[in-house]
Amino acid sequence: MEAQQRAMPVSEGRFVEPLWMAPLDCDAALAAIPSTATISGMFIAPLVVEAKRLGVVLPSARERYLPFQFYPLVEHARVMLETCARIYPNVPIRFALRKLGRGAPKALVTSTLGKVVLASAEGVHDVVDAMAKAYPLNARPSKVTVVERAPGRVIVRLEELHYFIDSHHVGAFEGAMKYAGAEGRVLIAPRGKASADFLLEWRK
Repeated sequence: MEAQQRAMPVSEGRFVEPLWMAPLDCDAALAAIPSTATISGMFIAPLVVEAKRLGVVLPSARERYLPFQFYPLVEHARVMLETCARIYPNVPIRFALRKLGRGAPKALVTSTLGKVVLASAEGVHDVVDAMAKAYPLNARPSKVTVVERAPGRVIVRLEELHYFIDSHHVGAFEGAMKYAGAEGRVLIAPRGKASADFLLEWRK
């Protein structure tokens, strides 16, 4: 861990606030998702449960999703967009996707794996490490790596994340900080359509 903390600093200038008010071409975003990409049902099921609670119909959703079964990622992304449109109709789409992302740690902890990796997590660094390990197990393909670590900050590299990387996944890491009991922000340095570096900075 000390070696990671002494890692050479990454240029701060490349990290920016996500463009929350930028338009999002939803059709293009869905079309860009590989047909072979899949995701665990544990991340789709809460959307369906919440929609039913509110009496909202999600046209693309199945009646039920099994937590440990994998489903097409494009289906998940479509259900997310329908959730945003129906539950957060007056919220800009990127903000709505961010809101959904913040629930990721809560969804993860419902699984046996999530309970194991998060139960022993203490502080943001541990929670982020747990999130990084969970990504490739639950979203395929995907790869998340902690590339720099220091007190009050961490840089995470996300690769092969083919859906809403600059909004939904920003929210996921905001949720990770909140889960760890910290307040902070997430800045982003895009590396391509499905890859980015996130800079997390926080305080207790």
